[in-house]
Amino acid sequence: MPAHNSNQPHSDSNGGRESAHEQARLDEAMRRADHLLVSSLKGEDRRRTRRKILGGFVAALGLTAAAIVVCFAVMFVRFDSSAIAGGAKTQSAELSAEGWQLFQQQSLKPSIEKFEAAAELDPKNADAWNGLGWANFNGGDTGVAQEAFKKAVSLEPKHSAALNGLGQIALSQHNFAEAEKYFLKATPKGSGTLLGLAKLYLLTGQYGEAEKWIQKVIATGEIDSFAKEMLKAAQAKQIPAALREQLDPNPTSVELVRAWGLLNQERGAVAKAILTGLLAKNPKDANVLNALGWCLLFEGDANGAKPYFERALAVDPKAAGSLNGLARVLYAQKDVEGAIAIWKQMVEKIPGVHAGTVGLADAYLEKGDYDKALPLLEQRAASDPKNEEVQSNLKLARDKTKAGAKKHGP
Repeated sequence: MPAHNSNQPHSDSNGGRESAHEQARLDEAMRRADHLLVSSLKGEDRRRTRRKILGGFVAALGLTAAAIVVCFAVMFVRFDSSAIAGGAKTQSAELSAEGWQLFQQQSLKPSIEKFEAAAELDPKNADAWNGLGWANFNGGDTGVAQEAFKKAVSLEPKHSAALNGLGQIALSQHNFAEAEKYFLKATPKGSGTLLGLAKLYLLTGQYGEAEKWIQKVIATGEIDSFAKEMLKAAQAKQIPAALREQLDPNPTSVELVRAWGLLNQERGAVAKAILTGLLAKNPKDANVLNALGWCLLFEGDANGAKPYFERALAVDPKAAGSLNGLARVLYAQKDVEGAIAIWKQMVEKIPGVHAGTVGLADAYLEKGDYDKALPLLEQRAASDPKNEEVQSNLKLARDKTKAGAKKHGP
């Protein structure tokens, strides 16, 4: 089957969460966890590495997301003398490094498998347990994440990243005393733990303490704009509603993030159960309807997905995720022209490269309208120059367009 010929949701469709508003709201908790992980690892793991290593391995972590743009910095994975000597510990460390690379690519299920294998080979590898904790936390399985973090801390009581993870879980559960205990134990020098303490004190109305920790966050220069919003709130002794939603998402938003994480791990049945429960509480929640539509679409049930996207669009006609979902349903039902009409609408109204661009380019390629696909593929190639599939389809469109021009030329 040609690379461009697929009725399944495209990998670039982002699970139907293309609109900035939807993605900002649904991914907030996950983004914060990601950033906190990196901030903690960047500081504390580097210090632990310098103390203990005889040799080192560097794995780069990078992840972008909407609203608060997160850029993973560098995470150092420690090799002690026994690891360098070879055997299970070396293999465990290598698997952990592979886990972080997959985590960077948001491939949570494969990263979890790598961390599990690393922990099985070397049950005393605290970094593997820490990675398992963060991968599960970002994947929505807080219970497994918590146990993994506790295991890491039992092996290394001062493991900053794992303590930070336990603090984040406690904070998300409004267990503020427990969260404070973990954050303070984490030797708060990295911006991740600093931010955790700042949020905790801001949410509990301890504005003086919050301001102190926010100033420390700003001093790191890593999360400047968000920290400055927090600083204004601390100084005003009042948290604006929009900022509060970012600091402490409502339960529906948190559960939505969890459901999307489970979908990314191919655990659709669990995600569907969560989403069905949310929908029962609020049958007109466009974000939940959209997520359920994608859940069914990922299962290959385009007919079942269609009414959920239609109901979501009845509530929010401009919701990009649901528009793309409906287009994917029509495409799967062989209504290519109907799908093209929706994707054209998205391309005309939403700037930049997004799921509409991807879908429309694929549909034009499928129809053999190479001249129409060409400008869309050029946009995609400019935004993602290392994507081999895009480059291949771009070459095909250029070659076919040139051949057509010669055929119809003078």
